[in-house]
Amino acid sequence: MSSAAQDLAAALQRQAVRKVTSAPTARGADWRMATVTAVDPAGTVTADGIICRRLETYTNPAVGDLIIISQSGAGSWIALGRTASAAAALGVPVHVHKPAATDRTSTTAMAADPHLSLQLNTGVWLVEAHLFVGGAAGLMVTQWAVPSGATGLKGVQGPASTAAGDAAPQNAGDGILGRFGSHGFATSVTYGRRNVFSNLLYAVETGTVTVTTPGACAIAWAQSTSSTTATRMGQGSWMRATRIG
Repeated sequence: MSSAAQDLAAALQRQAVRKVTSAPTARGADWRMATVTAVDPAGTVTADGIICRRLETYTNPAVGDLIIISQSGAGSWIALGRTASAAAALGVPVHVHKPAATDRTSTTAMAADPHLSLQLNTGVWLVEAHLFVGGAAGLMVTQWAVPSGATGLKGVQGPASTAAGDAAPQNAGDGILGRFGSHGFATSVTYGRRNVFSNLLYAVETGTVTVTTPGACAIAWAQSTSSTTATRMGQGSWMRATRIG
């Protein structure tokens, strides 16, 4: 074969490879982005007219989701999941925790905890806060700071404001009075104490927050009565938010 013929053959081969690389039908498999138009509870979604089987990790599918779909060489389609967007993914929690305790003295001014704050986009959110609280003369008072216009209620469980753990078993956090209320986000909730401020008690606050204007959701707190003995939000306290709608 002449040199010219060899060059021509090589060029044709390179062109064929390029054609196969660029053509999904030639490759036999491909992926693309598509918009969900229908959801079947049986485990499939329809996206751009294509019925796709969902992966187990693609939770809470919704019409309008921009997703990645992929086709096998045999022609079957799967939905891999949502692409990232400005909105938080449904059903995927975001959380923060306190790597160190925060102490506050001589103050009744409510202020957001430096660690327990999360940004919430538009939607319906399940918010949970698990708090390790301690105080002495100035017991801990909490409130929720929520985005402007947000609606909902919070539920609280924890040591009653009248609980004073000065004697056994109360000084071990056992056998103390409790509170179990449903309140507005801005309602002040006062928690009791153990025998010293560094011995902590446990409180849970949770609620559904409907957000129309994005913003921060935070646990704000202060002392119930100004005291030079510290009130403490303990290390390991944590907060979680999950968009559910």
